[in-house]
Amino acid sequence: MANAVRKINEEHRAKDLPEIGVGVGLNTGMMCVGDMGSEVRRSYTVIGDAVNLGSRLEGLSKAYGVDIVVSESTRAMAKQFAWQELDRVRVKGKEQAVAIFWPLAPADRLEKQQQDELKTWAAFLKAYRAQDWDQCDVLLVNLQRLNPKKYLYELYSERVASMRLLPFDPEWDGATNFETK
Repeated sequence: MANAVRKINEEHRAKDLPEIGVGVGLNTGMMCVGDMGSEVRRSYTVIGDAVNLGSRLEGLSKAYGVDIVVSESTRAMAKQFAWQELDRVRVKGKEQAVAIFWPLAPADRLEKQQQDELKTWAAFLKAYRAQDWDQCDVLLVNLQRLNPKKYLYELYSERVASMRLLPFDPEWDGATNFETK
């Protein structure tokens, strides 16, 4: 679906038409699937915590500037892909933070520049969660050189600037809280 939208947007750019966006949230877990409702109103649907988290992840795609946001449980089921961790988030209705990811490519097709970028990003996330803002700034400069148009790095640059104004918090778990659906 995301690839189809990318192709449509290429055509739109060529014709000077506005681009369209899509957000996909993927989560793996137990859920109830089937015909739900009453004699008057029925619908084939899915319900459960796993479905709710998937829905929340879809809503986060725009916040991170990506088209697909995947939970750690789904990532664990698809080891053949290379993933970029986006964040640890606490979504509305959940107390426990969950790591979220963006699929980059099949792991065996990851280019050297992408591998280097992922290594630098992993170092950045480690510094970010340790509240080492000076190291974060250095790593973000390198990341923005590797991929200057990536919105994720702009987002974290703004976060680091904001976090730098706060005192060190030994209780901070590095998660971002989202209160909206």
